[in-house]
Amino acid sequence: MHVFQAHNRRYVQFERLRNEPGLAHAFSTRPGDVSPREDGQAGERAARRRQMAVDFGLDPGELCYCVQVHETGLAIIDGAQPRGRLEGVDAAITALPGVPLMVFSADCPLILVFDPMRRVVGLGHASWRCTVASATRRLVEGLCGRFSSRPGDLLAGIGPAAGPCCYEVQADVFEAAAQLPGRAELFERRGGRLYFDLWRANRAQLIEAGVSPENVETAEICTMCRNDWFYSLRREGSGCGHFGLIAGLTGS
Repeated sequence: MHVFQAHNRRYVQFERLRNEPGLAHAFSTRPGDVSPREDGQAGERAARRRQMAVDFGLDPGELCYCVQVHETGLAIIDGAQPRGRLEGVDAAITALPGVPLMVFSADCPLILVFDPMRRVVGLGHASWRCTVASATRRLVEGLCGRFSSRPGDLLAGIGPAAGPCCYEVQADVFEAAAQLPGRAELFERRGGRLYFDLWRANRAQLIEAGVSPENVETAEICTMCRNDWFYSLRREGSGCGHFGLIAGLTGS
């Protein structure tokens, strides 16, 4: 991952995708909470989201951000789609230049999929519930079905998230993952505890959907280990902040 400063704000980008013409993207880091949660600090967080768009040459007035519910809902952002809050969806796709998309995390992988040939970008939130429901594979299918993307053309990234080193789950998660290919390889028992490899599970879904393995970049940054840079629900508890992934198409 590439780390840099923009106007004293620290951002992280995928190494390969940061050099792709026509794509702007970045992950925010602490202390910039950008959660869509509605409370007394909602205005401050909204200002940070808009500033992220400005920092990457995208139109803050066109920003579309997911109000996530850990399901497989997918928004297609076109000329008719209202901007702003995308209620009840965990993923979004657009082919409109200048329109920023945004998803949020405090331990869950955030997924970016970019089609450089047809100029389409999609983002998804891959919590364990989204992962076992194959939301990442569905995101790729959304690009292919709606925009005629070819899986072999797609470039993808899996962002910072709770890693297999730390992401402990219970037996109900293992049971819920029964339909995932290679389920046994996605879980590891250590010291009587069960750990789920969300990175590997979502990489497998991208490849299953036809994305070339060499076109998938995994951040391999554990948010629970790097709680100094990224918010972690597992470390901090309910009500902690969220970092965000913003992406949009540019004119270049």
